[in-house]
Amino acid sequence: MARRLGRIFRGFQSLGSLAFMKSELSNLPASVSLKSMVRALPSLFSSNPRDFSFPNSSWGTEMRQLYEHYNSQCEAVTDGGEEQGGLWNRLPSYNRSLKYAAGGVYLSKIIQAKARLFTRNIRDPGAAFEYVIFANKKEQRCVCIFQAGHLLEGPPGNVHGGAIATMIDTVTGTHACVHSGPVMTANLNINYRRYKNKNQQIVHDKNIY
Repeated sequence: MARRLGRIFRGFQSLGSLAFMKSELSNLPASVSLKSMVRALPSLFSSNPRDFSFPNSSWGTEMRQLYEHYNSQCEAVTDGGEEQGGLWNRLPSYNRSLKYAAGGVYLSKIIQAKARLFTRNIRDPGAAFEYVIFANKKEQRCVCIFQAGHLLEGPPGNVHGGAIATMIDTVTGTHACVHSGPVMTANLNINYRRYKNKNQQIVHDKNIY
């Protein structure tokens, strides 16, 4: 199967480097059919994956204000095409880790196509995890603005403790990855002090020492 797939993609080599794709294709399970591959071909030419870190209609006023505060301090490209430096970087957020890699939009269609990141597995805006992460490499600091939706309820009207723990783990892990490369959580201890209401904005400010 891998040989047949390799022949299909040799014709696309002129479009760019497919080294990453080839390495993934060689490891495809036998259950991946040629028909499913052909059906997914248009994804190779599709636009960038959906970035869930951009504001949407569900975001509250305070969350939008916090977003604008940090986003205004991010690196930007001027009308003349020049890069303008900034203290912060907004980190993109996709529903598959594969989509961060070159050709990832295509690969996500054929490799465990139903898999989704836990915090980005619901497309309905405002239903679950709404968040954006900004990183400041100079200060070794990371800020997450988080709004919990109605699907994350624990005690009536409040956010489930597991959802809060998930976000703490996500932000801490993301921050470590930005500065040190891929990491995994070995241990996570949390002492909860009070409840958080649903749709209430939570700001997680993280530093590396």
